[in-house]
Amino acid sequence: MDLIIVGANKLGEYIAKNYSQFGLRHKILGFVDESLSLEGKKVAGYPVLGQPEGVLNCKKVAVVVALPSIYEKLGMIKRLALIKHLEYPNLISLGSWISRDCIFGKGNIILEGSLINFGTMIGNFNFLGEKCSIGHESIIGDCCYLENEVNIGGYSILEGAVSMKKGSGVNQGIRVGKESTIEKYAEIKEDLLPNSMVKK
Repeated sequence: MDLIIVGANKLGEYIAKNYSQFGLRHKILGFVDESLSLEGKKVAGYPVLGQPEGVLNCKKVAVVVALPSIYEKLGMIKRLALIKHLEYPNLISLGSWISRDCIFGKGNIILEGSLINFGTMIGNFNFLGEKCSIGHESIIGDCCYLENEVNIGGYSILEGAVSMKKGSGVNQGIRVGKESTIEKYAEIKEDLLPNSMVKK
């Protein structure tokens, strides 16, 4: 099956350039992007085919949603849900370590050097940057965005749409409410309510 990347941006470009590390057999056709000015141009050697719905309505393809903004991603996923023939593979770097008994939803992107320990459940459309660590029996909801070197202690829960900046961490057994933002190098030692913002 062919594959199209949603988002002709730095993340999309990274995925295209490093596609072999994910071990998928899909062939990249190109990108789709909201920006009309990008149509017809090339990113990482692949064409920008047009806007998302205009292209994806016509093709049975696999899709990678490479949007770094959680809110853009949520909106795009809602729109794409109306197109029933699309598939959303997980992109898991061959350079990461995943315990065999972890459970994954769909559309997740996990970059090189990340470690996910046993009994962990990962929802849908999450992004884990390089060298992230998820402790045992944790739960990661949907549409969380974890930058490089984020550390989650065991038995912790990210409820969904949580943004964690580079080097931030959550201690063991902590629950982080939906749509919370944890800034660079901040350490969370107690539960957070939804929509919390924590700085170092």
